[in-house]
Amino acid sequence: MTSNCYIIDTSSLVKLNRENPLDVYPSVWKKLESLVTAGRLIAPKEVFNEINQNDDQLTKWAKLQRKMFKEATPKQIELVQQILNMHPSLIDADRKYDADP
Repeated sequence: MTSNCYIIDTSSLVKLNRENPLDVYPSVWKKLESLVTAGRLIAPKEVFNEINQNDDQLTKWAKLQRKMFKEATPKQIELVQQILNMHPSLIDADRKYDADP
């Protein structure tokens, strides 16, 4: 049996924290931490950079979950470039992106 791996983005973490705050629903966040510890919940490093722009509970939590945030590999960057070359309208060229592309 294989274990699923989950990739999460900034908006999901922000929404989860808004609707299930860490101090009110600690069990939800402990479950996420167990997934991080097992290497089954990951996010791009840019997600950490976006979250880290605030000084709130989510930022403090993210700083304790550094293992979760991964640098893009050269292969991932290559694949994203190929996708964007085929589908340039996926992003707005005038917008500054962090994690979204």
